[in-house]
Amino acid sequence: MDTELLKTFLEVSRTRHFGRAAEALYLTQSAVSFRIRQLENQLGVNLFTRHRNNIRLTPAGERLLPYAENLMSTWLAAKKEVAQTAKHNEFAIGASPALWECLLTDWLRQLYQTHPGMQFEARIAQRQSLVKQLHERQLDLLITTESPKMDELASQLLGHFELALYCTSPSRPKADLNYLRLEWGPDFQQHESTLLASDELPELTTSSAQLTVQMFAEMNGFAWLPSHWAVQQPGPLAWVTDGQSITRPLYAIWLLNSDKQSQIKALLKSLPLNADAVTPSLLPAN
Repeated sequence: MDTELLKTFLEVSRTRHFGRAAEALYLTQSAVSFRIRQLENQLGVNLFTRHRNNIRLTPAGERLLPYAENLMSTWLAAKKEVAQTAKHNEFAIGASPALWECLLTDWLRQLYQTHPGMQFEARIAQRQSLVKQLHERQLDLLITTESPKMDELASQLLGHFELALYCTSPSRPKADLNYLRLEWGPDFQQHESTLLASDELPELTTSSAQLTVQMFAEMNGFAWLPSHWAVQQPGPLAWVTDGQSITRPLYAIWLLNSDKQSQIKALLKSLPLNADAVTPSLLPAN
């Protein structure tokens, strides 16, 4: 459906005059007549009865009128929304809840300072859902702890961060505590297996670092937390006495054929995450 045909139909129905409709649309009268004939041919009905100085809607035209008004209203709203997106240069970044809470919020604040013309969308979901959004072009950039396993995805290793076992102060051994599983991705499970007996289950599983810490005292719990983030919590928190620390990678992932390649590279250059949080990678950007 050509929206210009509907626009012309609405103007003729408003003015009930082909000449005045032509003036309002900055068209010739013959062009207006031609558009109305096109619309009538597409619908297979007459929309107006034409008599000298007396143009009226037919019953079919009366039926079409509210639909035409709704269609044009929807089209104008869509154009406005698209124009807003283009104007603000919208960019969608996705990561898990724990990564947003512990590592990425400061970066997002910095992006608004260094790229004032852009509008960002922070998507919070698990990696599998976010990878799907990448493929569907609903997401522009994914920050995750797992390297991509698909040829159509490009990636850059941003650096590494430290996870350690924490509980509420004072420090205690694992045997005196209940394990709370903060999800750090499927490939992290090998580290969890060193903590739990084969028949033992976590007392809590969540993707939120904030919730995990809030439940420590209530559940006498301990969990893997980013070291730089844990020491900033008002808890206070303490190391598990017989715990350990491990290093996790941080990747930026995007579609190889993304039409926002230049924006992605520019944003990643401004990703000096808190130096205490992430040790920058020595690898060059892809």
